[in-house]
Amino acid sequence: MDIKQLNYFISVAKYLNFTKAAHHHQVAQTLISHQIIALEKEFGTPLFYRNTRSVRLTASGEAFYNKVKPILSHLDQAVSNIKLLPTTIQGTLTIGFNGISEKNFLPYWIHNFLLDYPSIKLKLYKNNKNNLQEALQEENFDIIFQLSNGFDPNLKLTWENICVVSTDHLCAVIYQDHPLAKKEIITRHDLTNEPFVFFDSQANPLGFDLIVKDCNHTGFLPNIVAETSSAEALLVLVESQIGITILPRCFEAFASNNVKFITLADEINNIPSLIAVWRSNNCNPNIPLFINMAKNQGKAQ
Repeated sequence: MDIKQLNYFISVAKYLNFTKAAHHHQVAQTLISHQIIALEKEFGTPLFYRNTRSVRLTASGEAFYNKVKPILSHLDQAVSNIKLLPTTIQGTLTIGFNGISEKNFLPYWIHNFLLDYPSIKLKLYKNNKNNLQEALQEENFDIIFQLSNGFDPNLKLTWENICVVSTDHLCAVIYQDHPLAKKEIITRHDLTNEPFVFFDSQANPLGFDLIVKDCNHTGFLPNIVAETSSAEALLVLVESQIGITILPRCFEAFASNNVKFITLADEINNIPSLIAVWRSNNCNPNIPLFINMAKNQGKAQ
């Protein structure tokens, strides 16, 4: 017994005519007759009295009709209700970031994403913690965006390159009257004996590690004369001629005319990528939607 057989039975019981029932379902009359016979064999009792002039329900047929009709009506209503439900993609997506570079891309991505998926509730937070990955693993975010040169790979995390960030190569940041200020490109070895102002290792460990690793890669230990927690404060210390520092070029927008960003040799070909990172066990279906859109939009920009 299946739904089609039951619907054929209901139609024959309604019209008390096999030809009309067949016309209603747009099938051959013989098909209707065979399906009713199959039901009767399954039940072991006739459901209809039929002769050449009329068709009517037997007592068993009438009892069966009274039980089956409301069931099929409820089924039809359930199917109709499902079809009326919204078909748009819904849910939430929480995005975290803590840098300048992301702000050059995120507004554009978010605008286009919500045009395509207006029913998704998107939440955006600038993380106050310096370790964005820790916040991600604490499940504060679904996705974070950060630069590849600050990423610490982890088996619990999945990541993808989104786009290159041409404005984020490292620069020497010096005050206007510094002897190196007139150069367009300088080498890291030029900075060996310079006093440095640095990120505080406790307040901004990612920033501290970024500069220290860069200096160590060149083969010298920086002479740190002052520390602070933010890039804006570093720029003030540089302008005060307390020391120099190294920052991504994107921070040049926050510097006064008394501070110069000078490209470091080899940095022109050492351009970081903006990456998307998410927890490998996060099954939020909106994550791949946003990432795929960001990758496509990133290529287009």
